[in-house]
Amino acid sequence: MSPKNSGRLNSWAWHHTGVAVREIDRVIDYYATNLGFEVVFEARNMTDLISGITGVKGLGAHLVQTKSPISDQVLEFIEFINIPSDANQLLPIYPGRSHTAFLVPDIEKALAELVSSGGIMLGKVTEFSEGKAAYCADRFGTVIELEEQFGGAGNNS
Repeated sequence: MSPKNSGRLNSWAWHHTGVAVREIDRVIDYYATNLGFEVVFEARNMTDLISGITGVKGLGAHLVQTKSPISDQVLEFIEFINIPSDANQLLPIYPGRSHTAFLVPDIEKALAELVSSGGIMLGKVTEFSEGKAAYCADRFGTVIELEEQFGGAGNNS
């Protein structure tokens, strides 16, 4: 089944849900032991990419993506390091804050639609190895990450 683009942002997949945590290794162990989650991707000591996507200079993170044996959905845990006291409270960098990430075929067009409907950018478009991503918030304060994957699907609008 090919993806079907959805909504004004033209999203074609729900990529992951991310949650900011304290003590990431203990969180991973907890989810593995109690819910059977397995690590599928891990990046420790991220700095420049995290600073870019959040717009917070000097911010770092340990990021781990996991999957449950009962779902294909990715659950991402991020432990942020060096959070300044004056960081934007909307950012999903504080323990317990979360974001949902959606894949879009054209991040610039999707961001323009999001902003035109009352959303805001929280950092800047940042280029990761798999593609471009940006943190933003809808007009209600919920954080959304938009991702445009290099060579990805979703261009069937």
